Amino acid sequence: MRLPGWPKGNVSRQVLYLLVTVTVVIFALFYFVGYSHPWAEDPDFIEPRLTTTLIIFVFFVLALALAVTVWAVFSAIRKRGRKDNTSHRVPVTIITIGMVAFIVILLGVSFVIGSSSAITVNGKAYEEAGWLKAADMFVISSLVLMVIATAAVAFATIKSYLNNRK
Repeated sequence: MRLPGWPKGNVSRQVLYLLVTVTVVIFALFYFVGYSHPWAEDPDFIEPRLTTTLIIFVFFVLALALAVTVWAVFSAIRKRGRKDNTSHRVPVTIITIGMVAFIVILLGVSFVIGSSSAITVNGKAYEEAGWLKAADMFVISSLVLMVIATAAVAFATIKSYLNNRK
């Protein structure tokens, strides 16, 4: 997005600074204000006073990220069109379709192999199989994507080193 009179990239930088500042303030308040507040339903457990504020903020940021993602995808499709597009001889459309397919398959496979065995949370058994599998899905998918990213960086570094040595 570009606003008239603003240098390119300035809007995204200002939004980043705003989000980081609000996040730091909310988490600081969460940890330092009323952290010894007992939970109303069970006084043996501690519930920080700003738990609800933190949860609402996390949902807001998640919804905002999803909305921006959907907007970016649709605006890119509208801008590029549905034809087989290349940029600098790179098949952009094929790469995009491949990445979407990979992510969907990764999430599906990691959900299927995720564990649904009960865990103990605050001294009580949590047995919601769907949510347990979903949590495992995100953990497994994150680990796989981190390994792929690390391998890509290592490959690019080694390739760059070998090309510069010649």
